[in-house]
Amino acid sequence: MNVIEVTKFGGPEVLEVRPAPEPVAGPGQVLIGVSAVDVMSLDAQLRAGWGREWFPNKPPFVPGTGVAGRVLSVGDGVDAGWAGRRVAAFLPGGGGYAEQVVAGVETVVGVPDEVPLWRAASLIQVGPAALSLVDAAELKPGARVLVTGAGGALGLPIVRLASAAGAHVTAAAHSAAKREAALGMGAAEAVDYTELSGRFDVVFDGVGGEVGGAAYELVEPGGTFFAYGVPSGSAALIKPGSARVVGMEQVQFAPDEFRRLAQRVMEDGRLATVVGLAVPLERASETHAALDRRELVGKAVLLVTAQAARYRANGGPEVLTLDEIALPQPGPGQVRVAVRAAGVNPLDWKLRRGGPVDGPRGTGLELAGTIDAIGPEVTGWRLGQPVFGQVESGAVATHAIAEAAALTPKPDELTYEEAAALPVALETAQRTLRELDLQPGQTLLIHAVAGGVGLAAAQLAIARGAQVVGTAGEHHHPYLRDLGVHPVTYGEGLEERLPGSVDRVLDASGRGELELSVKLTGDPDKVITIADPVNAAKLGVRFSTGGTRGPVPAHEVRIPVAEVFPLERIADAHRRSEDGHFLGKIVVNTEATLPR
Repeated sequence: MNVIEVTKFGGPEVLEVRPAPEPVAGPGQVLIGVSAVDVMSLDAQLRAGWGREWFPNKPPFVPGTGVAGRVLSVGDGVDAGWAGRRVAAFLPGGGGYAEQVVAGVETVVGVPDEVPLWRAASLIQVGPAALSLVDAAELKPGARVLVTGAGGALGLPIVRLASAAGAHVTAAAHSAAKREAALGMGAAEAVDYTELSGRFDVVFDGVGGEVGGAAYELVEPGGTFFAYGVPSGSAALIKPGSARVVGMEQVQFAPDEFRRLAQRVMEDGRLATVVGLAVPLERASETHAALDRRELVGKAVLLVTAQAARYRANGGPEVLTLDEIALPQPGPGQVRVAVRAAGVNPLDWKLRRGGPVDGPRGTGLELAGTIDAIGPEVTGWRLGQPVFGQVESGAVATHAIAEAAALTPKPDELTYEEAAALPVALETAQRTLRELDLQPGQTLLIHAVAGGVGLAAAQLAIARGAQVVGTAGEHHHPYLRDLGVHPVTYGEGLEERLPGSVDRVLDASGRGELELSVKLTGDPDKVITIADPVNAAKLGVRFSTGGTRGPVPAHEVRIPVAEVFPLERIADAHRRSEDGHFLGKIVVNTEATLPR
């Protein structure tokens, strides 16, 4: 397995990937397969060499004191029921920047199924601290509260809890983005440190140093000042006066108290922080660099696993499961994409119903997201670059591998969902129009023009100067007319409803229209289908499939997103796609599944 080591005291660059033996759970311990690692400001301070008089770490050492994942095995004296459970754990001795860790069962808590493991990791340390601090403040409705470091990992949940208790919260932070995040958590107002003024019943100081000292001067006599922050390098510089001062002891817990608070965190839906940066384990140095620059909003987490929609046998949508898998690694010519959205295509559920299954099989052919890792021999791309395109399979996931040559930079004017709707439809439309040799002034009939391929083909054909007639349900006709398409309804009597002669036909429906299409054009070579290979073979009509994956220029083509499903509802997305009778594309969104 891999770990991240501090090879020597210094900057973020001293963090390096190292192989390490897989740990074994001892008595009273559990072995955890890590999915996400909590990154604390303290990690960066210790890496730089701060606090050596209090902390015994000497390089090389593996930092990290909070993880979330799944229990792989248990040691002697541990209830066997822990095996296989989703958990979060506090590791007081460090070692969390790793693919596997051992943890004393006394600091391990279960994570409910509805809580993503990255969220559990982000809260396993700051959550108990926030609860302890706000509980100790005994806030009354209308209490005047100041939170410094309000846009940080601990400041944001404190703002949330204090606001929920009815306090009037002033959030202080040095950047506009952090102040905006604090307002989003319920703060009544947000100010820069240079604007600190007023009087407060309670101050939560997450900064220390001179900022903490200035905040202390604003506490009303008899009020309370919580001094727990040291990112400035020291505790708050204060001269004790009439305010009660509560120090670091409020966020230091015995195991029983930690477990009690941590379980509350996992079960309390009110508690949250912002994850401002989530990168793979091997890019830990980026999180430390962001912490050093004091620019990070909320938390940083390191990701060890991905989630992917897969199936192990043919069948209905119910065979789809959402699996935790190792982060896929790009090979030569490949990149890994952190997926924001993935399109659902008829081919996805046709393969699920009856395609080859050799072990777990992913689903999804098109995605949009950001480049998350770059394999060998790849040039011209950068980490974090927004892209969209086709993949061989497995697009419906939090992370997927793509051939770098098959991707296209995502235009700013396209949302990720809109971009994910384009690749297959646009490539298929371009290919079939090319094979039909459609010319300006000709009339193209598109069966199922309201689907993704039909809409893309219609827009491309109109841009070429062709006239487009398309079959669709009547409720889609107004949209199609606005697009420049002459819509007609499906069914018997179609020939009489057509406005005139037809030069070319694209069948994207597969509902038995090929014989009529050949009659209308007078030549099977002027008809092409992407949906009816059986009748195509009988009638001499071309069946077009399996276009090569490559960059897909977006042009001005737009495919409406008919409906969006979260990743955990992939089965419902397939059901909706199979039902049909919608305008555009079905899209799966992973935004709620993975931090961005």
